[in-house]
Amino acid sequence: MGEILEGIRVLDLTHFMAGPFCTILLADMGAEVIKIEPLWGEALRMSPPAYRGLATNFAFLNRNKRGMTLNLKSKRGIEIFEALTKKSDVVIENFTPGTMDRLGLGYDRLKEINPRVVYVSVSGFGQSGPYTNRPSFDIIAQAMSGIASLTGAQVGRPVYTSDYLGDSVPALYATISVLAALYYRSVSGRGQKVDVAQLDCMVSILPSVVCYLLAGETVPQSRRKYPMGVYGMFKAADGYLAVAAPPGAISDRLARIVDAQEVDGAVFEKWVGDKPVAEVVEKLKGAEVPVGPAMSIDQVVSDPHVLSREMIVEVDHPQAGRIKVNGFPIKFSETPGRVELAPPLLGQHNEQILREILGLSVEEVVKLREEKVI
Repeated sequence: MGEILEGIRVLDLTHFMAGPFCTILLADMGAEVIKIEPLWGEALRMSPPAYRGLATNFAFLNRNKRGMTLNLKSKRGIEIFEALTKKSDVVIENFTPGTMDRLGLGYDRLKEINPRVVYVSVSGFGQSGPYTNRPSFDIIAQAMSGIASLTGAQVGRPVYTSDYLGDSVPALYATISVLAALYYRSVSGRGQKVDVAQLDCMVSILPSVVCYLLAGETVPQSRRKYPMGVYGMFKAADGYLAVAAPPGAISDRLARIVDAQEVDGAVFEKWVGDKPVAEVVEKLKGAEVPVGPAMSIDQVVSDPHVLSREMIVEVDHPQAGRIKVNGFPIKFSETPGRVELAPPLLGQHNEQILREILGLSVEEVVKLREEKVI
C-alpha cells in the first residue's frame, strides 16, 4: 500500500469550505475523492480571488479530486448517485439539514443501498436542536462560539479571524470522524451516520476558558492576564513578536536576558520596545525561550522552514498552468501524503467515472450529457 487511505472512495457533495477542506485531507492521504457538483458548478468556482482565471480558494480546496457534474434533481441523476454509493465507502455533504432527505438520498436510504457506507453531514448547528434549520457560515460560528469575543477583548468588541476558522476546525473534526468510522467499520462491518456541527466544534476548542467558567471563575478576557509569567504579543521597534515564558526555568532564563530579578509582562514590554524583532528573537532563541515573530502571510509562504516542510507546493493545472497550493501537514513515515492533482475543471472526469466505476458506454454518457443529467 502506497498511501494510507488507498482503496477508499469518497463521494464529495460538499461546497464552500468546511466540507471541501475535510475531503482534501482525505484525498491527500490517498482516498479517491469524487467531487460532485451541480451542472453549473459550485459557487466557490466563481469566488475571488482568482489567478489566471482560476479561483484560488477552489483550487486549494479541491486539489487531488476527480470532478463530476450530476443533476440530483433528476430521476436518472439520483439513480447514478445511488449506483456510485453502492461502490463507495464515504458520502459527505454539508447542505442545510433535511436537504438530502428531500432529495431521497438521506442516510436511511443510502444505508439500504450500502450498509457499510460512512455518511457524514457537516452543518452549522447539527442535525438536532433548536437551531438545526438555521443556515450558517464561518463568521456565525466564530460569533456564537464566543471565539470572536475573546479575540476582540483587547479592542472592546468582537473580532473574527480573517481566515475561515469556523470552517477549518469543523473540517478537521469531520476528517477525524471519517477515519474513526472507517476503523469501526473494519471491526464491525457496519457504516454509520456522523453529525458534525460548526458550533459544537468551535465550542470544543475552548477548553481553558470554558473550564474557568465551569469552575466558577470569571472568564479571562485575554490570555495575557492568565497567571503564566510572560505570555502574549509584544511590540518591538519594527514589528511584533510572540513570547511564551511560563513561571519556572523558562521565565528565569528570560529574566537573565532582560537583566531583571524577576520578569513579568510589563518588564518585558519595556525591554523589548526599542529593539528590532530579529534581535529579540535571536537572543531569546539562544536562551531557549519560546519566541516567534508575528509574520505577515507573504512572510509565511516564503519562510524557509515552511518551505522545507513542503507546506507550499506546486501542481499543474490545465487552465492556469503551474499553481501553488498549501501542502499536506501530516508527515507519515510509511504512507506519505500527496499533493499531485490540480483541482478539476467542471465535469472534467464525468466520462472516466461513469465508464470506469459504473461500466456505462460512451453512448450512454453522451445521452446523459444531452439530457442534462451530467
